[in-house]
Amino acid sequence: MSGATYSGRRRLVVATLVCMLLIFTGIALASHMVARHESEELFSARLATSARVLEAMMAQQLATATLSSPLIIKLPRELETAAADETETFGHRYETKVAFQVWRDDGVLLARSASAPDAALAPLRAGFSQHAVGATLWQVFALKSGQIWVITAEKDEVRQELADYVGMSILAPLVVGGLLLLGAVNLVLLRSLRPLSELATRIAARKPDSLEPIELAATPFELEPIIRELNHLLGRIKGAFEREQRFINAAAHEIRTPIAALQLHVENALRSQSEPERAAALASALAGARRTSKLAEQLLALGRISARSDDYRMERLSLNAVCCDVIGTIEPLLARRGQAIGLEAEDGCEVWGEPSQLRRLLQNLVENASLHGASGGEIQVRLARRGGVILLSVANDGAPIPEHERDKLFTPYYRPAGAASGGHGLGLAIVKEIADQHGATVRLHPKADGQGTVAEVALAALATS
Repeated sequence: MSGATYSGRRRLVVATLVCMLLIFTGIALASHMVARHESEELFSARLATSARVLEAMMAQQLATATLSSPLIIKLPRELETAAADETETFGHRYETKVAFQVWRDDGVLLARSASAPDAALAPLRAGFSQHAVGATLWQVFALKSGQIWVITAEKDEVRQELADYVGMSILAPLVVGGLLLLGAVNLVLLRSLRPLSELATRIAARKPDSLEPIELAATPFELEPIIRELNHLLGRIKGAFEREQRFINAAAHEIRTPIAALQLHVENALRSQSEPERAAALASALAGARRTSKLAEQLLALGRISARSDDYRMERLSLNAVCCDVIGTIEPLLARRGQAIGLEAEDGCEVWGEPSQLRRLLQNLVENASLHGASGGEIQVRLARRGGVILLSVANDGAPIPEHERDKLFTPYYRPAGAASGGHGLGLAIVKEIADQHGATVRLHPKADGQGTVAEVALAALATS
């Protein structure tokens, strides 16, 4: 296996966690902003209401009163040290964070709460404002009533604390729920990915020669195509091994006979008492060696074609040129056998194919027609275009092949009874393999006059340019 490996479950969990953090951060910020805005509305309304209550209850009296020092309204001392979770029997601890001042128009402080500073919380200007007194930031509301200014204020930290509490109350359930969701997703992934682990375990436990289909007790829908294609691959590999084994067994069987015959002729030549006997034995041995060489060549050709071990490149080519090339090469051999060969071809017979393989296909058809044709007969090669199909046919003279034998002739090493000597039953098997690789069909049928056999290959035609 090449390339880096990674845990898909871990990557998914981490990605889910990052997404959750980003989402919850956005939710927290939005919650905080909403809580802050709402607290601004609430507290501002409370400040305004407090100012109006003060104005109604005491501002008018303070305006006519004579005071040498401002009136200070104190708070219970217990509120200064009260914790957030203590019972509030004396009031609320937030009272220490709320303040008010009453000013006369000429800048005299008439009254203030104990939590308010002596300095003005804000300039005497009506409305809401925000001002810092020392290190404390105050949210202020100023109300004018005649010659009296009523200023109510509260520390900004109160609003910030409320916003934080509201935000936490919204965010905390989301965080807890998100963590629970993350754990649940992790458990679901562990359970969902269990078939992958089981598949890996079964593959690792297999013996090298085991090519049986893989089966799981329960297969997820997402994993089913992988197992199906893997089983198809194992089936194809098993079929290839079986074909290879049959090829080896058949080749060993087929080559044993000519080798034994060759050995016998050589032994006869060694034991011969006269020169004519020795010459005849050596001639027979030479003929046997040639047949053995031919058989070995066909065996190698069938093996290479079946495995596509050659440089296999499909291209656009003209069958007219292929026929002329093959006929020009094989015609002298046919002439020595007293046979003639002719070509009838229509123009523009182009197909998509591998040149060397199609030349071998035609050469095997011609050699097979010559081997099983009549002595002194004629072999006829024809090319014809029929719609989207190119028909390549090779016909010979002689006895036609019985119908029940025709399909068997494409089986490797099959030779019908009474067949001419010199063949090995591989020529048409090679033709069938090449035709299959080109998506073509091949069939045998008798000639129209009943004297001879026609081998016809149908290939897909290309559009003429």
